[in-house]
Amino acid sequence: MKHPLWFVVGGILAVICLIVAGNLLLSGPSVASFIDREYEKDVAPDDDIAAYKARHVPTVVSARIADKWKPLSQRADSSGIYLRYSRDAVVIKPTPTGSSIHVMEVERAHRTYSSHTGGSWGWTSTYGSDFRGRGPGAGK
Repeated sequence: MKHPLWFVVGGILAVICLIVAGNLLLSGPSVASFIDREYEKDVAPDDDIAAYKARHVPTVVSARIADKWKPLSQRADSSGIYLRYSRDAVVIKPTPTGSSIHVMEVERAHRTYSSHTGGSWGWTSTYGSDFRGRGPGAGK
C-alpha cells in the first residue's frame, strides 16, 4: 500500500520541475545572458543598465558579441559601437583599459543615444528613419 506522503512529495517535485522548465523556456538565451557570462561586471551608471568591462578595444568586443548574437542593426562612430537587438541594445565604448559594455532596453538606448544612432537602427525598429511625424505640413 502506498503512503499518501509519497504522492504529495511527487506532486511538489513535479510542480518545481514545471516552474524551472517554464522559466528556462521563457527567458531563454539572449545577448544579455551571453555578455553576463563572458564579461566582468562593472559599476552600472543606472539601475536600468547592466554594465561590464572588457580588456579589448570596442571593435574586438563588438565582433565577438556579433559573432555569437547577430544584431538587427549596428552603428559605430568615434564615441562607440551600438548594437541593436529585438529587446536589448548593447553599447560598447572605449576606455583606457579596453572597453565598457552597457546592456539596456532598446527604448532606453534610443532615448540616450539617438544622436549617435539616428535613423540607422533599421526599418525593423519603431525608431527607423522612415518615421516622418505628423507635425505642420503633414501630408504635403
